[in-house]
Amino acid sequence: MPDRITNTLIRNVHWRMFFGFCLLLASGCKVTKNYPPDKAFVYKTNFKLETKLPQSERQLLLTKIENQVDDSVKVKWTSKLFIKKILKKPPVFDTTNAVKSATFINDLLHANGYLYSSVNWDSSLTVKGDEKRVTLNFNVVTGKVLRLDSMSFSFRDSTLQTLALVNKGNSILKKGDTYTKDKISREIDRMLAIYRDNGYLKINRDDIYAEVDTVVAGLIDPGLDPFEQIRLLEEVQKRRENPKITVIFKQRATENPEHLQQYYIRNVRIFPERALVQDTVRYFADTIKRNGIEIFSTRNLFKPSFLLRNNHLNPGALYKQADVYRTNNAFGQMGAWAQVGIDVFPIDSISKLDVNINMYPAKKQYLNVDLEASSNTADVVASVVTGNLLGLAVNFGLKNRNVNKQSILSTTNLRFGIELGNKATIIQTYQTTLSQNFSIPKFVAPFKIKAEKNLLSTRTNLNANASYTIRRDFLTIQSLNTSIGYEWANKKKRTWLYSPLNIEFLRKFETDSFRAQAKTIPNYRNLFNDGLIISQYLRLINGWSKDNKVFYLRMQTEESGAIFGNIQSLDLKNRLSRFIKGDIDFRYYTNHPRHTWAFRIFGGVGFPYGKQYDSLGNIQKELTLPFFKSYSAGGPVSMRAWQIRQLGPGSSKIYDSTSTDRFGDIQLEGNIEYRFSLGTLFGIKVKSAFFTDFGNIWYRNNQGNPQLDGAVFKLNKLYKDLAVAGGTSLRFDFSYFLIRFDWAYKLKNPIYAEINNGWFQNLTLLKGQFQLGINYPF
Repeated sequence: MPDRITNTLIRNVHWRMFFGFCLLLASGCKVTKNYPPDKAFVYKTNFKLETKLPQSERQLLLTKIENQVDDSVKVKWTSKLFIKKILKKPPVFDTTNAVKSATFINDLLHANGYLYSSVNWDSSLTVKGDEKRVTLNFNVVTGKVLRLDSMSFSFRDSTLQTLALVNKGNSILKKGDTYTKDKISREIDRMLAIYRDNGYLKINRDDIYAEVDTVVAGLIDPGLDPFEQIRLLEEVQKRRENPKITVIFKQRATENPEHLQQYYIRNVRIFPERALVQDTVRYFADTIKRNGIEIFSTRNLFKPSFLLRNNHLNPGALYKQADVYRTNNAFGQMGAWAQVGIDVFPIDSISKLDVNINMYPAKKQYLNVDLEASSNTADVVASVVTGNLLGLAVNFGLKNRNVNKQSILSTTNLRFGIELGNKATIIQTYQTTLSQNFSIPKFVAPFKIKAEKNLLSTRTNLNANASYTIRRDFLTIQSLNTSIGYEWANKKKRTWLYSPLNIEFLRKFETDSFRAQAKTIPNYRNLFNDGLIISQYLRLINGWSKDNKVFYLRMQTEESGAIFGNIQSLDLKNRLSRFIKGDIDFRYYTNHPRHTWAFRIFGGVGFPYGKQYDSLGNIQKELTLPFFKSYSAGGPVSMRAWQIRQLGPGSSKIYDSTSTDRFGDIQLEGNIEYRFSLGTLFGIKVKSAFFTDFGNIWYRNNQGNPQLDGAVFKLNKLYKDLAVAGGTSLRFDFSYFLIRFDWAYKLKNPIYAEINNGWFQNLTLLKGQFQLGINYPF
């Protein structure tokens, strides 16, 4: 039989097996166990939702409705081996429970602003053997949503009224927004937080209520003038067509006058060395009083000045709940304590209170030893040429949580590792790394930073790292890195990191094998050079959420040589790299009980502008970023249809016949995942996903080599250069980490850009790329 016919038959068999397996998964097998004999039971519950909401909001509301029904009508199917579905102990059908569920759904709709909603239900019976299966159907019509017309405050206490009006601009309720009980509740919580930040320690939800829909309320007045009643009825009719509501927040009459008292702090006591089990006789080796604050110490583990600097509760000050939270968070986020608690003791007769700050120290030092196995995906220095390498390493770590009695965290790590390749030599790489890090819970600077007192948390990070890597028969690399960084979070909960000094030095020792490849591969010597970077960088990390949507943003900019390059003694004979680089990474997640949509967009660009000695000793203009600062694509977390650092640059074919790592000065990438659960296997959550990745890397110029024209970024050929991957994934979620098996195809390959723009070239069922990953790719 000819080879062409044989290959065709094999492909047809593969495709039929694939589609057959998909159909088997889709159809499945359903089994009912322990059902009540001779009684009708709930076998299936359907929901039909009639609404004009957008699809995303519709799905969210439908999920809430499904969770709102009574447990006695919920059907809980479990999966076994992803194919078999089992229904155990289904509930007996009772019309009372169906009516109750319809009421629950209606209450949910009213709470979400659907005042004119309707909920109907019906059921059908199917008999199969001795099983009496009931299918329950709920038809839900939301009607028009109720929107806020106006919001105001009416408090009898003048101070409460003034505080409410002054802070009205920050209200959660805005005119035209959908009215929901949850928003009313959150608005009351917002006002209570304002009052508790102004001394009102004991005010609570019983003191404030919301009065709504005063027009409808007026109709029940028996003494209402008939003409006024007609006017109100017309108003109600208008509101049915365009439903609106007014909200007035009021103050309830209270039998507890202390709820309206403003409290001031009288005494503050700090106990930094509490024990979980206290001795019957407490002995304090040292008691210090500074600025009216008493510190009770048993072992003198912490400096008083350090404790006072992180305390925000002071005698004589007006009580503020925010100061309690800030003090608790300041100490609680430090590693020196396992637990922190603040107790408040009010004295109602004099409107004052005492504060006790109780802190329970954690173990100061510990040594850990870890064994590590990984697929090399990020360490460019340790994986210079070949693609995926299996790494084995042992780590020795020593941590000290309380250096200098100021909760300074010291971390010392020593790592020995090897990498196993796929060539004749099994062990291809040896690596030794020594690192030392200090994390100081304050700004350490030659001058005082006044803004520090207004920040939620501040930290100074000192890092030093040295590594020695031997790639057998290819390259030996020495690298040193040291940096100082300042990290802080502002009141908007945005985390910033600024490093005014980051030094990275890399030296390579070539072998004959390296020099031989450098003669045949263009741009090879430009990629791998001795490197010195003296840079500064600024990074912003921000995350926020709204309903079931989660957003994440990371931006970073870095420059090297612009400032320190002016100091000749630091230039090391033109070895100092000069560049400007900027990245942005935005992620968006829509979470549902059974599935999640995840989106990511990344963009980065670097501009080298200096001069350096090349490996032959000649001075030349820097044409690319240093390879350990360049962009790359491919691997378990980027363009998964390509091996690590094997995509690009652009649509150039110049590296296609080699396994050389590819680097670029520009990168654009987007990722989309539809994540869903498959079930549970032996107590492990099994999940899956369908995904697509699109993007590439590029050079900024052809570096004087016409063969690299296809690797240069040009906007008018962006579509031509974009690579597109698609695939699926099997994931095992162990709660504290996730193992990911991805299988991806090259749907659009830029090296075939001249043929149908690269779409579906050399695409066969078994010709995909497997990727092993730990945790989610983004």
